Amino acid sequence: MLSEDLWERLNPPRFKTRAYEEDELPCPLDADIDSALAALTGQRQFETLARFTARHAVGMFGMYAVRMASLAVRVKEPEPLRRGMLAHCLAHYSCSGKFYWTPPGPYLIHRACRILELDPAEYFTDIPEMVPAYTRNAVAELLPPDGEEPDLGALLYVEGEDSGGFRFLKQPFTVDWSQMGLAEGD
Repeated sequence: MLSEDLWERLNPPRFKTRAYEEDELPCPLDADIDSALAALTGQRQFETLARFTARHAVGMFGMYAVRMASLAVRVKEPEPLRRGMLAHCLAHYSCSGKFYWTPPGPYLIHRACRILELDPAEYFTDIPEMVPAYTRNAVAELLPPDGEEPDLGALLYVEGEDSGGFRFLKQPFTVDWSQMGLAEGD
């Protein structure tokens, strides 16, 4: 399975989702997650990885999915999309599917498929059998109906670039209080 050293790197005591989101693409944590995903051979390993990393799984695996959507477009290769979707499944499973905040990974993977001229349905429905059925089904339900595109602006993301090339970039959350009928500071 995974080395003790890799287990420790996947469960850092002070993991910060936002810092990981803004880290260079790819970064050392991406490589660690790649190694962990490559070691998954069955449902037992999948469940063990999700449970062991439960403290950070939603942020870590959820943000990895976002990062892989960007990487796939950057390198013009679909393989990162499969890894990203598997990581999103780990995030979903780790909290029993009860997300209060749903990482936007699947929606950005959908958009990356469109940019790469791939069929998004393949990535939402061709989830490995090692993933428990309720997680596979929940992910499949996230596939927007034919012809619909996720609203990246509503997810607070835009298509942009960083020093390495294409990247889905997170936008700061701002509120125009005048549009809400309230003055700032009320």
